[in-house]
Amino acid sequence: MCSSEDHIDDDEVLLRRIPPTSDDFKTVMETIDGGLRATSGSMSTRRNETELSCSLLRLTTPKRLLENLDFHSIESSSWMVCRFLASDVRAVQLEVKHTPTEDDPGHCSITSESGLDFPKNSGKKLAKKTRILSQEEIAALSED
Repeated sequence: MCSSEDHIDDDEVLLRRIPPTSDDFKTVMETIDGGLRATSGSMSTRRNETELSCSLLRLTTPKRLLENLDFHSIESSSWMVCRFLASDVRAVQLEVKHTPTEDDPGHCSITSESGLDFPKNSGKKLAKKTRILSQEEIAALSED
């Protein structure tokens, strides 16, 4: 772990909320080992977004991420949380910076290394490095 909240070590776990799959948008896919991972669409920015949001596990639990949806009147029961490492972000030539918000003290922003907009092909590369957490893992990682 790192001593400064602003510095993010390569071995730090990052979390991202993944919406439920719909007829129009597939958000997860099965992995070779039978688990689930996020799709490239789930790990890409939307129109008018220049960075991808995630959270540091050491500052924000998976449960809190989901509870923040409820706070904003979004039904969270079908949402999922994926995990990946800061080194995974850097391995696909992206940067991760700690950018806390009022709702999420662990909030981070993923951008291109050059500071330009989030590259379109990076979502696919990053998605392959994710793993969807089970309900049991969410509970265990959210214990005080």
